[in-house]
Amino acid sequence: MVVIVALLLAFLALGVGPAPPPAPPPAEPVQALAFPYFRVPEKVTLCGEPVPVNDPDVREDLDREFTIIVWSRAQSTMWLKRAQRYFPVIERKIMMQHLPPDLKYVAVAESDFRPKARSSAGAQGIWQFIPPTAQRFQLKANSAVDERLDFFAATDAALRYLKQLHQMFNNWTLALAAYNCGEARVRREMAAQGVSDYYHLSLPEETERYVHRIIAAKLIMEDPARYGFDIPPDQLYPPVAADDVDFAITKEVPVKTLADACGTYYKTIKRLNPWIKGTTLPPGAYHLLVPKGTRARFKDAYTKGQIG
Repeated sequence: MVVIVALLLAFLALGVGPAPPPAPPPAEPVQALAFPYFRVPEKVTLCGEPVPVNDPDVREDLDREFTIIVWSRAQSTMWLKRAQRYFPVIERKIMMQHLPPDLKYVAVAESDFRPKARSSAGAQGIWQFIPPTAQRFQLKANSAVDERLDFFAATDAALRYLKQLHQMFNNWTLALAAYNCGEARVRREMAAQGVSDYYHLSLPEETERYVHRIIAAKLIMEDPARYGFDIPPDQLYPPVAADDVDFAITKEVPVKTLADACGTYYKTIKRLNPWIKGTTLPPGAYHLLVPKGTRARFKDAYTKGQIG
């Protein structure tokens, strides 16, 4: 044993021992991740009116909103998905009113196409009506219902308002600015500054960014592939499949009763009709969306007095 220990000590002294592990292979060089750069086009229009992108200040303001939106990939993707659901209705109503197709992008800038969007100022719905403006355009809002959340009624009201604003200012960018901050504010600033051109008019920062945000939304949504968005068609959200029914009730009716009349869920009726605020509807006349194919069943239940 003493001899073995002595030999081991001798080997250690001579540096003899287990071979060291092999050195790892050299790491592969890290490839730099390059992001594409997207430019604001040299020619831009909004509602048929040229945007003066040759003006350095205008170009910089537009570039800010454009860059933010083009790189907010999640939000912009949701815009493109939801547009398949809402644009066809808006486009049809715009055509009926003989208005510029670009007005559909106002809804994008206002609410991101979120039916229940709500602002800190109390504006609600896809078109973001505040209570006084909703009242002016006959959108009912009370403790039971809020037609600002009725996409169809609110779209009609928004287009009437935009048409009225254009008649007032004879210019679409000023009309859009007024939609955001109010016609009185725009008129006051125009008079104080002696300026009738939106792009050279000093307005609240939110309003100054607002019109550029609409323009940026148009640029990206008109040609999404150009900016790196490639969403498979089957991943776009389809239009809501629903029937509509008109009916009147003389007593308060639970939403669950309406759902039962269609053979569907309470949640389905609320989702199709976000303007219903609570769990019941008070006496009155209503236009209701019901699941596709259930109109006849609903009418039968109504005729038999099962609804109210």
